[in-house]
Amino acid sequence: MKRFTFTTPLALLIMLASMLTFSGCIVDTCTTCNQPPPCTYGPDGYAGPAFFGMDWAVHQPNYVWTNNGAIPGVFRYSTYYNSLPGDFNLYYEGSYLNGCCMVDYHWDVNFTVWINGGAAGGCGYAGADGLPSYLMLVMGPNGPDESRTNKMSQAGVQVDILSATDTEYIIQLVKGDINVRVKYTKLENSRKAELDPSGIRIAE
Repeated sequence: MKRFTFTTPLALLIMLASMLTFSGCIVDTCTTCNQPPPCTYGPDGYAGPAFFGMDWAVHQPNYVWTNNGAIPGVFRYSTYYNSLPGDFNLYYEGSYLNGCCMVDYHWDVNFTVWINGGAAGGCGYAGADGLPSYLMLVMGPNGPDESRTNKMSQAGVQVDILSATDTEYIIQLVKGDINVRVKYTKLENSRKAELDPSGIRIAE
């Protein structure tokens, strides 16, 4: 019996096609071999904590009231307390000797405690948590005197005085997409009689 030997180019192509068919995976056309697993996105970071505190300048107030529950009934000046975010109110009043006469002062303050949100999660990693925010309001006979934001954990907080008169101060705090205002308003008369006693704060 004669033995046949394939030597033509057509025969070689047939043999190559047969090998590729039964090898289990055809290069360049395989859609299931060595594919990476689907991407899993990590969770977003948590919002950072917020801290709020009060201090005084020139003369310590005789009466302090706020509806921010972070400040305990008996508190310490120049101390930060962990606060919820939101819009709040502060009222303070006092008397001091100016030359020969006693001078009364009454100030109402509207302010916002904000939080820094966490970063978005990405492919294979969780987002970073937000940094803490700090706000220290200063109470003085003539208004804020200063707004202490230099202790913020983030650099680059811009503090602008939008308006300043004998009866009103408006301060703007800007950091990235955070833009809040603190408004001090001088009052002619005391508000003690109309305020909820639960908001009274006494300094140590």
